[in-house]
Amino acid sequence: MKMWIAAVLCCLPLLAQAEEKLPRDVVQFIDHAQMCEHFAGEWDDNDKARQREITQAVAAFCGQAQRQWKRLSARYAKQPRLLKIIAEQANDAVRSYRKSG
Repeated sequence: MKMWIAAVLCCLPLLAQAEEKLPRDVVQFIDHAQMCEHFAGEWDDNDKARQREITQAVAAFCGQAQRQWKRLSARYAKQPRLLKIIAEQANDAVRSYRKSG
C-alpha cells in the first residue's frame, strides 16, 4: 500500500503538467525552439551535404522560433504564466540566432 501511495505522489507533478493546456501558438513555438536547439548543436565538417541540411534546418527552425518568441512575448505580456513558459523555452540558440547571408 505504501508503495502505491509513493507511486501516485511521484506522478502528481506529471499529471498536473499534462492537464495544463497551452495555446496552440505557444506549443508551436516550443516545438520550433526545441528543434532549433537540436540542429544548432550539430556540426559535421566531414559531410558537406549533411552540413547543408543542418544549416537549412537551423535557418528554418531558429528563424521561425525567434520571430514567434518576439510576437508571443508581446501577445502574452499580461499573462505571467505563459510569459514564463515562453521565456524558459527561448533557449540560447533562439535568442542568439542571426540570419546569415
